[in-house]
Amino acid sequence: MKLILAEKPSVAKTIASFLGAKTRNQGYFEGNGYIVTYAVGHLVSLYDVKDYDKEKYSGSWKMENFPFIPPDKFKFKVDKSKRDQFNVIKSLLKRDDIEYIINATDNDREGELIAFLIFFLIKPKIPIKRILVNEWTPEDITRGMNNLKENNEMLNLQAAGYTRLITDWLIGINFTSVATLKYGNGKMLNIGRVILPTVKLIYDRDMEIKNFVPKTYYEIEGNFKAKNGTYKGKYIYKGKESRIDDLEECKKIVSEINSDKGTIKDKKVTNTKEYAPKLFSLTSLQGYITSKYARFTSDKVLSVCQSLYEGKGKGGFITYPRTDSIYLEESLASKAEQTLNKIKENLPYKDKIKFTKTKRVFDSSKVDSHSAIMPTYIIPTGLNEDEMIVYNAIRDRFVANFMPPAEFENTDIKTDVDGKIFQTKGKVLKSKGYLEVYNKQDKNELLPFVEKGEEVDVLGAAPVEKQTTPPKSYTEDTLLKAMKNCGKNVSDDDTTVLSGYSIGTSATRADVLKKIKDVGYVKKKGKSYYITELGINLVEIFPVKELLDVDFTGKLEKSLSDIQKGQFTRKEYLNNICSFVVRSVNTMKMDSKKNINPEHYVYSTKYKKYVKESSLKAMEEKGKSSAKATNAKKSDSSSTKSVDNKSTSKNSSEKQSLGKCPVCGSDVYEYEKGFFCENYKECRYGIWNEDQCFKKFKKKPNKTMVKSLLKKGEAKVRSFTDANGNKFDAIVKYQKNPANGAYGWIIERI
Repeated sequence: MKLILAEKPSVAKTIASFLGAKTRNQGYFEGNGYIVTYAVGHLVSLYDVKDYDKEKYSGSWKMENFPFIPPDKFKFKVDKSKRDQFNVIKSLLKRDDIEYIINATDNDREGELIAFLIFFLIKPKIPIKRILVNEWTPEDITRGMNNLKENNEMLNLQAAGYTRLITDWLIGINFTSVATLKYGNGKMLNIGRVILPTVKLIYDRDMEIKNFVPKTYYEIEGNFKAKNGTYKGKYIYKGKESRIDDLEECKKIVSEINSDKGTIKDKKVTNTKEYAPKLFSLTSLQGYITSKYARFTSDKVLSVCQSLYEGKGKGGFITYPRTDSIYLEESLASKAEQTLNKIKENLPYKDKIKFTKTKRVFDSSKVDSHSAIMPTYIIPTGLNEDEMIVYNAIRDRFVANFMPPAEFENTDIKTDVDGKIFQTKGKVLKSKGYLEVYNKQDKNELLPFVEKGEEVDVLGAAPVEKQTTPPKSYTEDTLLKAMKNCGKNVSDDDTTVLSGYSIGTSATRADVLKKIKDVGYVKKKGKSYYITELGINLVEIFPVKELLDVDFTGKLEKSLSDIQKGQFTRKEYLNNICSFVVRSVNTMKMDSKKNINPEHYVYSTKYKKYVKESSLKAMEEKGKSSAKATNAKKSDSSSTKSVDNKSTSKNSSEKQSLGKCPVCGSDVYEYEKGFFCENYKECRYGIWNEDQCFKKFKKKPNKTMVKSLLKKGEAKVRSFTDANGNKFDAIVKYQKNPANGAYGWIIERI
């Protein structure tokens, strides 16, 4: 018997169906000389920190326990929720009738890692082989089974996957724990190798937008009437461009135009061709779908792609989706032709679809590990609406690349008025070509037909005021591209960016975008990403600037890519990472800055589940200091912050009660220095006008707010101002911290 290990149940079902392993058992299929079992994603994971020393690390994070690097070796465990399936695989690997194992997990770094860790824990004593395919059609399964690789050919890919796992664990565990203790102020701060530079990209763009100073400029627009119609033109300033910065200069130029006639000095007509956009990589597909459909996110696109790839047990409908390539391997030409001939049969423009092997589609030199996404020859049925959207996008892009280019006629007219040249450009679609796939219509405004030397009427000329515009906020499309190219502004098919040099991979970027939004570093409004105050503070306060540097992260990803190619060693890489972690964590521990979390929580049960004992202790200390700032000192000695005769100089009976004290039930009144319980010396309930927490936000407590606090336990306060000058509204609460009895503020943005 041959034992095949697939990555997911649906792929196992596809393989088993084709190979004739028709008997279904608990966790595997069997028959016709094959056993087909499956993982369920990652069955095996790294130990948690507490697993290494339960007495030392369970229950609380303590600063003195970091940096943490396992003293001997990294250890692994089976996820509890997946233990049953792991045991199924283990029992199958121990069967005496198994000749060899075929690893059929996804053909990438993470797929290899899933199988590697399973075999690492079970340690089977039979040979392991590898099937490498990019799609699960019967044809490809046959080809893959006839060309099995030996396990030793996969060692570099295994090393890259293992190294990535260890790297992210070391950085995530150490930096998240220490940052939360040091800066979190009660909120867990998620710190990661890919998370931080992505947040920094959004921060940089928002700062560009915020600090952008628009500049006014002018263009002189002329209006003309020819024999066959009217048209407009822009004055070409000093023979170069239409932009003029000085309004007085514009007025001077306009004043020199006296004629009511002009002449067509030149007319050029050129024909251009526009070819279909390149085939989809995962990144470009995610950008395309998310820009067209508001309900899609990049992680949803990936999830749908994975479903189409696995094919619901019927054979895959698309090729492997986790790819950064927009070209196909040249060896795939015959397969692409077979697929094209199958797909085009039901298309109304099938006569215009013709297979050709061109460098625009087939170029092995521009394929790193996986070719671009394309449909398979299996026509899908039973797809839901989301699957149809993604599948049709992939199919249409593939088909469009085997259709004629769109053809345009471009017209460039130069009109001379008193020696001053006005330029007019027009573009007309002459042949739809591939645009027929997308049913696009020509939306260009037609110019009237004119001839060189023709005299035209000058209807007028005047300056038009314009302004420079700031860069646009990142959308999911542009942010994914920026991550792929480490912030470099290059086109999809530009190969100047180093292979493997990126923030994350095509398989991980979508999850990163979801995570930074979920933890609160960024927010999304419509299709645009914006940095939050928490994200701003993270970028500006976090002391390990390397982790924020897209270039540093790009080099780490490039090194992982080099390990995969056998050009860099795992040992050297991990030694560098361990040194970096130790050095950086010690830098954080000695850092004098604190409180990245801008919400200024003194105490809040909302975050209690994230706060370990040492973190809670830090919050208590903050609560005490806040209490000193907001409450009177407990000693009866005179001080600037005590409720003395001066601050309560008016008799309570002459004042109107604002409500009942939540501590003792006595009346609360407004005094010169704030709002205090009449029984303040005993219960200590009071809110100072010069409260430091409010002062930080350029606000003062007021009577309306205090009334609401006493009646409802909370109050809505408008127009706080944060450290960056941004306005925000908040719900405020003034509550006791049960850990130390001190009163303090909870400020929750709305």
